[in-house]
Amino acid sequence: MRRDSMTGRLVLGFALATAGLVGCGKDGADEFRDGVPQHEDVTLAVPGADGQQSALVAGDGASAIHAGLLGERSDMYTLTRGITGIVNLGTVSVLTLVRTITEYPPTAVMKDTAVWGPYTEPLSPNTWRLTVNRIARGQFHYVLEARAKADPDTAFLTILSGNHTQAVPGSHRREHLPAYGSGDFVLDWNAAQKLPEHDKNVGTAAFTYSRLSPTSDVNIGVTFTQVKDDDTGMLIDALYDYIATPGNGGTFDFKVTKNYILTGPALEQMSVRSRWLETGAGRSDVMLSGGDLAATPATVNECWSANFASVFMTNSYGDAAKMWGAETSCAFPTPMYSAL
Repeated sequence: MRRDSMTGRLVLGFALATAGLVGCGKDGADEFRDGVPQHEDVTLAVPGADGQQSALVAGDGASAIHAGLLGERSDMYTLTRGITGIVNLGTVSVLTLVRTITEYPPTAVMKDTAVWGPYTEPLSPNTWRLTVNRIARGQFHYVLEARAKADPDTAFLTILSGNHTQAVPGSHRREHLPAYGSGDFVLDWNAAQKLPEHDKNVGTAAFTYSRLSPTSDVNIGVTFTQVKDDDTGMLIDALYDYIATPGNGGTFDFKVTKNYILTGPALEQMSVRSRWLETGAGRSDVMLSGGDLAATPATVNECWSANFASVFMTNSYGDAAKMWGAETSCAFPTPMYSAL
């Protein structure tokens, strides 16, 4: 999946449209600003510095899951990092736009509602509006809408909508740090496709998230529905579930349904559970099932060191070239497959 973005144009356009306005301050909207998520709130963090994605080579059951070599960078680690990067990029553009919008004074602030817009970029055919409603103290509902510049306000389409509950009502976020709270939102690229100017993304992404304190688990779940897969051009579904415990590592599950084995049209499911310690050492257990594999799934298990080097690899389909190391070297000594 590729997450194209109009963020640069949107942010620039919004800044130009609001030129001359004073930055946020005592305008009565700070509580509403804290009622919308920023991309830091839903960032999936995996140890390491690079975000390269390993390729999954389609062709047959054995080669559909590719592996590295003993002592070299673990492919399953690289895959996990790459997938988290894809999920993160899926939210950065729109949530960056929301942040930019709320940095400016709102158009209107009422008792329980703040509205930014409608605003139109000087050279864009799109018009945007953000509305944040306070449902109760510390609880908010928000909607980011867009329409064609020439259309009436009745033509606004919902691009992003969601709910946010503060862990401590009335608290203010610190810049560039996650807010403590929980919520959910839906990003609708299908609606954006109806705008005069839009990117190539299609489908929807539904997020849930929770981080209630600096020491609490970070829980993030994502459901991608009918998004375009760059490898096949098909519309696919994907599920992601992320849990991280500060100081103790984390777990990331993902499942993607697509045509991995191109010898037939049937769809396979690839599920991965990756676990890691705070040191960076970890393990991935992969299962490719269904479709052309029928009732015989293919599995791959790989472990990596704190330096992300592969220390153990095995597979169910008997490829000796992709078996090495001892499972006793693993940070997690037994396999655990995703339940997604």
